[in-house]
Amino acid sequence: MPSYTLYYFNGRGRAEICRMIFAAAAIQYNDKRIELSEWTQFKTKMPCHMLPILEIDTDTQVPQSMAISRYLAREFGFHGKNNVDMFKVDSICDSLFELFNDYMTLFNEKDAAKKPDLQKRYMDTCRRVLPYLEKTLEANKGGSGWFIGDQMLFCDMMCYAGLENPVQENPNFLKDYPKLAGLRNRVAAHPKIASYIKKRNNTAF
Repeated sequence: MPSYTLYYFNGRGRAEICRMIFAAAAIQYNDKRIELSEWTQFKTKMPCHMLPILEIDTDTQVPQSMAISRYLAREFGFHGKNNVDMFKVDSICDSLFELFNDYMTLFNEKDAAKKPDLQKRYMDTCRRVLPYLEKTLEANKGGSGWFIGDQMLFCDMMCYAGLENPVQENPNFLKDYPKLAGLRNRVAAHPKIASYIKKRNNTAF
């Protein structure tokens, strides 16, 4: 088994889906959290000068959260049983990431004058993506299980991680999407995910 180190800031953010996959697979890894005050000294050492980074066996470092999470999902059996299933998983995850990315851009914007346009973009994405995801989930046995098949996959975990802050900020965020709300509850109740959530660092994002 390779040794893994995941580099990210001390928050959930773009690395949380990777951490959840590690937790679901019960794989040990080094969760290297970099404080903002340390970032200047780390930045030039990181490929593409960005985080998160996954380091494998100290000699391979790869950036981009979705590339990392897809790799981990394939390695640990959370990315579907065939190419068609993987294609569907990727579509769902990319849709969730689009929504997550718009929210994160809004969340991190310091210029109040720019926030209305970012808020509109984020809400437009919600109105487009959430109905698609609700229908996609419902198409699999009425939406009472997982997005695809009979077991929790990468896309189900992404539904939890990618929507965590919007749901915390607004408890009614998914009131019109009960199937998605139920799915997030099932992910949170998964024994390995529940254990991880209970013991993880409590951060704002």
